[in-house]
Amino acid sequence: MEKIVKAELDSLLSLLDIEAEYEFKMEEVDDVKYFKISFSGENLGYLIGNHGKHLESVQYVFSMMLRNKLPEGTNYRVVLDVCGYKEEKNRKIERLAMQKADDARILGEPIELPAMNPSDRRTVHVTLQMFDDIKTESVGEGEDRRVKIIPVSDKEILPTVNEEEKEEESEE
Repeated sequence: MEKIVKAELDSLLSLLDIEAEYEFKMEEVDDVKYFKISFSGENLGYLIGNHGKHLESVQYVFSMMLRNKLPEGTNYRVVLDVCGYKEEKNRKIERLAMQKADDARILGEPIELPAMNPSDRRTVHVTLQMFDDIKTESVGEGEDRRVKIIPVSDKEILPTVNEEEKEEESEE
């Protein structure tokens, strides 16, 4: 599988006339194969584009190319990065998510983040999933889709004493 991914990536880079060195890693988490490709070199800003738009586009095109070459039913994700751009962007999104989660807790009401692409929304969801007092959901359509951070009340987190007593009574 690694040979197929590298061959397709080399083909895409050749078609786009991109000369850059890259590091390839393949990881598997929960039956999902992650193809992580990190480009390095100088003057690669054009590969990132304005706010990462070129990088997103190349990642999408490459993912579609692999769909036709990998065995049917292969569950995979392509993750492209250029000189650590995406890694830094993810750290910023994680910090934003944590700050807005604190705001939601303090205010006691939901907070919506700005519109984000699917991978950035996923970063927010994963960052905040470890907290019992916060839940997240994606709202909106298309390019306006964003994450809503919702504080969860204590009543929703822990069953009340009365509910626990009712459960014990019903078990008897």
